[in-house]
Amino acid sequence: MSIKLNGLVKERRHADTADIDRLSTLDMLNVIHKDDKRITDAITPFLPTIARVIDNAAATLNHGGRLAIVGAGLSGCAATQAALEFAPGKHPVIGIDAGEEIESYERGVACLQAMKFGEHDMMLALTISGKTPWVWGAMRHAWSLGSPVAVITDDVQSEAAQLASMVISPQTGPDVVAGFTNAKARIAQKMILNMIATGLAIRTGRVYSNMRVDLEASTTKWAERQIAIVMEAGGCTRLVAKTALESCNHHLKTAVLMVMTSLDAWQARDLLEQNNGFIRVALQEAP
Repeated sequence: MSIKLNGLVKERRHADTADIDRLSTLDMLNVIHKDDKRITDAITPFLPTIARVIDNAAATLNHGGRLAIVGAGLSGCAATQAALEFAPGKHPVIGIDAGEEIESYERGVACLQAMKFGEHDMMLALTISGKTPWVWGAMRHAWSLGSPVAVITDDVQSEAAQLASMVISPQTGPDVVAGFTNAKARIAQKMILNMIATGLAIRTGRVYSNMRVDLEASTTKWAERQIAIVMEAGGCTRLVAKTALESCNHHLKTAVLMVMTSLDAWQARDLLEQNNGFIRVALQEAP
């Protein structure tokens, strides 16, 4: 092993877990669980920056732009998964994975050009190391256009961090066992992505109270979920909820507003459109 690799392993060894291989299974799990609690503590100082990311992304979407979440390798998988989990159906949050082009700076640029990424779009880059060429290329292209750029990274001194105006860099520390692929940093990345996706859904009118109201009846399961949400929001019977949904072509927001205001489907849909799809605001304007 090279001196460089020896240095990396030494740097990543956890000072408190040198004897973890001698512990009972339960004691081992207690050590891991206690150490995992440090992840949320590491994220806490970055909550104001995460809030900026959400507010910037919401403004981007509300003005017709797109949010591109980009990454390579496991971070690329996380990027595409975050976009899928943001909302059902077609929407302006796009996950882009480098695929096999992880080492190509030029392909990172080309991917952004292919999707016609522009100055009115926003980028959220995922790179634990901050040193992935494909991600650098994508970020530099977005930066060159003057688009808002945010990054979730473990290295605040990396080139990727220098290309972003919003840097989320929780220092989660070494894993309990050295040699894994930055497990704690990836857990932190997932937690932050969940915050951003949830916050963005709320800020773009996809949530009323604490319920998702943008679900589509694409399967029986989701049709039943729609009925349950209308019943809960409106305090109505199953029959009333089903009737409302059927009368508005299963547009969940419209059905919720109908049962809460006694408006018909056309009136409720118009009121929603006048208020950018926000149910709570539409309720304040309802006759």
